[in-house]
Amino acid sequence: MRGGRLLGAFGLTELEETIYLELVRGRPGSAGELSERVAASVDEVQRALDALSRAGLIRLIAGRAGAAPPDLAIESLLNQRMRELQEARVGLWDWLRQQRPADPMDQDVQLVVGVPAIMQAFDQFLRGAQEEVLGFDRPPYAAVLQDNPTEIDMLGRGVAFRVVYDRRGLERPGAAAHIGRFVAAGEQARVAANVPGKLAVADRRVALISFAARTESIEPWALVVRGTTWVEVLVALFTEVWDRATPLRLAPAGEVADGVERQSLPTPVDRQILSLLMTGLPDKAVASQLGISLRTVQRRLRQLMDATGSATRMQLGWFIGRNNWL
Repeated sequence: MRGGRLLGAFGLTELEETIYLELVRGRPGSAGELSERVAASVDEVQRALDALSRAGLIRLIAGRAGAAPPDLAIESLLNQRMRELQEARVGLWDWLRQQRPADPMDQDVQLVVGVPAIMQAFDQFLRGAQEEVLGFDRPPYAAVLQDNPTEIDMLGRGVAFRVVYDRRGLERPGAAAHIGRFVAAGEQARVAANVPGKLAVADRRVALISFAARTESIEPWALVVRGTTWVEVLVALFTEVWDRATPLRLAPAGEVADGVERQSLPTPVDRQILSLLMTGLPDKAVASQLGISLRTVQRRLRQLMDATGSATRMQLGWFIGRNNWL
């Protein structure tokens, strides 16, 4: 949740978000009434209401706006954004398939075949970064979990890493601890459902895209892509996924502390629990990833709900967003 905003990743402006949340919390109102409630001009409010109506977040009846049920409205908006992302993915993948038969000496696209060659190319790719690496990580995986000393070294040199992990990858035993070591070293990590592919972009000038083998007779392969136009497309795809992804707080946190004061919430372990739950993992999977008991996870959640005055987990989620806990 960027900057404490709940709906920015869905394409809503700050005013549109403010008006929608005001309608969710309060009573319906006209553009004039809402302009007083949100401290904006009537024209600005009317434009925002029109946009919210087109998005299906509000209903306009006799000049008065009321919020559509949040669970249904947000799900519809999310599906719309996912469709837009899928269309972008299909277009990009079509282009990549057209490029694969091209001359391997082409200066903008280089073909790499086989796991050893891909791993070597990826290591060289990382070492060539000077400022920033953007990445997608998703199954299937060709190797068991292991630390990437090159990334740790590059983080130590001040190269920024932003990585979006596919939620399915978090179900691998030890995945949370593995990612947590990168986060502790400085990686910014987020998680999303259905990450569109395996991707790395270095300094927004060169990208490496990996493809899994479809059959046993075909080896995994990858493309090293250069050229401003196509790298810009890949950066835009990354940004779209990053903006809607959930931050991961998985740095080592020590033992779980009971009986903490209200002012000390959330504890580091609380942040890890909440971060994994926000990815959609069930309580049991969260407990397994963090190496704690299911009972501990549920007890910590109950204590957080009691401390924040939340009767349900949904209310706790709203509190987390308003207070920028993640």
